[in-house]
Amino acid sequence: MRIRINFFALMLILSLLISGAFYGIIPLIAALLHEAGHIIAARLRGVRLGKMEIGVFGARISIENGIYSYSDEIIVCAAGPLVNFISADIAAIVFKLGEFENDLIPLFIFSSLCLGTVNLLPIRSIDGGRIICALISRVSTPDTADITVKILSFISLFSLWCVSLYLLLRTSASLSLFIFSVSLFANIFIDTQGKKENQSFSEG
Repeated sequence: MRIRINFFALMLILSLLISGAFYGIIPLIAALLHEAGHIIAARLRGVRLGKMEIGVFGARISIENGIYSYSDEIIVCAAGPLVNFISADIAAIVFKLGEFENDLIPLFIFSSLCLGTVNLLPIRSIDGGRIICALISRVSTPDTADITVKILSFISLFSLWCVSLYLLLRTSASLSLFIFSVSLFANIFIDTQGKKENQSFSEG
């Protein structure tokens, strides 16, 4: 599998390493485990991966021939969040058994739970949306699944946008959530991937 790192993502990683900002590296570790879950599940299902593109807002894993079953789609998409939840549970057990004074482990637990939960939202182009699309496609047509996921994406992202805007105006502490919701909101209407979107497992 070929791995391509976006220039800005590379600069972000290097800046975190050089500055010793371990609090910024912890969420990256959770994200890497998330993508590892997708890769391991794909290998177990016999799905041949093409390349992984890593950007500032996440990663996208493509497959070589674009042909796989809806069951493969569901399992591979669900594997990423599942690994996040499992790793969070393991970290919580380790934290309880040991008496750690720093808050790196709680940060990892929080990052893993947030990443796993967000990726299960019914939003197009991330794991939750792709799982729902595959489930509907198994009992209906792909067009019906696509329309349904678009509607669910609009509702979910509009709700996120309203919450983030409210928190931003009230506390000025939700800028990242606001940017995240706006970027995904735009992705519903500006689909730069076209049909290629159906040939990748995850984004984020």
